[in-house]
Amino acid sequence: MSQTDRYRDHLATLDGYLSASLERAGKQGTALDGVVFHAGSLTSYYADDQEIPFHATPHFRRWTPLPGPEHLLLARPGKRPMVIRVQPQDYWYDTSPPATSYWQAEVELKEAGSFQEACQIARDAVGGFDRYAYVGENSEAATQAGFPTERIDPPTLLAPLDWYRAYKTPHEVDLLRRACEHAAQGHLAARDAFEAGGSEREIHWAYLRGSGHLECELPFGSIAALDGKAAILHYQQKRGAGESPGNLLLMDAGAVHQGYAADLTRTWARPQVDPTFRALLLGMDGLEQELVAMVSPGRPYLEIHLAAHQGVANLLAEAGIVKVSADEALDAGITRTFLPHGVGHHLGIQVHDVGGHMAGPEGGTVSPPEDHPFLRNTRLLEPGHVVTIEPGLYFIPMLLEPLQASQQGALIDWPLVEKLSAYGGIRIEDDVVCTPDGVDDMSRGLLPGPK
Repeated sequence: MSQTDRYRDHLATLDGYLSASLERAGKQGTALDGVVFHAGSLTSYYADDQEIPFHATPHFRRWTPLPGPEHLLLARPGKRPMVIRVQPQDYWYDTSPPATSYWQAEVELKEAGSFQEACQIARDAVGGFDRYAYVGENSEAATQAGFPTERIDPPTLLAPLDWYRAYKTPHEVDLLRRACEHAAQGHLAARDAFEAGGSEREIHWAYLRGSGHLECELPFGSIAALDGKAAILHYQQKRGAGESPGNLLLMDAGAVHQGYAADLTRTWARPQVDPTFRALLLGMDGLEQELVAMVSPGRPYLEIHLAAHQGVANLLAEAGIVKVSADEALDAGITRTFLPHGVGHHLGIQVHDVGGHMAGPEGGTVSPPEDHPFLRNTRLLEPGHVVTIEPGLYFIPMLLEPLQASQQGALIDWPLVEKLSAYGGIRIEDDVVCTPDGVDDMSRGLLPGPK
């Protein structure tokens, strides 16, 4: 199937989601004929004229890959989407029209010189915004454009729109797969830089070159953590030459293709790494692949998370880090010190895609268990869901200290923990699709695990 055909089918699916969302909103008192999706507006840093890197509103981006701010998309059930591209007369920025692409023939494409003009085109097309919702981040602009306050990001509409974001179409999966390809190339380049003795900065630069991305194009700030810094879950610094040792690299970095994100993590170790830690690393890679294989329709994502903790308990027991059995360590809650985050999340236009805690298309929340508050997904897996699987095992001082002081502290081999803490931690992450037949791992074939 061609990209144009996939996109045409994608729009038909979105039209169905739109109809269902409008119907659900209507049953809750929000009667609507359609939606105006806003790409968003440029904003500047506080007290500065430097603009914050722009990312389009995800709901707008789902309908069209048109880059840039202020564009509108008018969506009405059963009608071809109207895309109104805003191209101001401006010599400060490049406002060249986009190159001809597969998606343009499938929409009604209009041109406007400003956001206000784009709103007028949309208003003229529907006779006013009284029965249309605005979805976007600029509520002030929406009010000025004539949208009633109750029609600006109405929760009764956003709930089903967010719910249906979890179901990726074949077109979206194709874009996510392409993003994985870019990310995998970046990771391989980063691994080579690490093995050549590169600093965190040099490894990061290698990742940019390998993935073909500018810094501002990354879906999130990459993590290039050497040795002990791997114990900082969202480590963002990049130490230069002479500042960073390098027996272990934890690289967590993504890429983007037409607005859709990849999010991959690998941990690499030099030959001189302690044999016990290397056994943990290889064991974690095997555990991650076992968890990936669990992705299947109807399975609670929580079940995979709990299986990750059982696997970590097994690794701790096998390494001798705990002096009791794996089951005893699990029952004592010890694994939560070594794996303090959730096992993954939904993935799409946003790296941490919306809807992971939703109870249903009408809204509501299914909170994670009290003992696992950072789990980002409590839904049942269904075909079309794209998620990450990313177990980890870390030696984090601020979590180890209270464990050592507690009654359970006697169950830990602390001299061994101190020795292994020099390496910080381990995380392995792949991007996978839940299909009717099981799991499709989009990244493992592109990016091997540690050896």
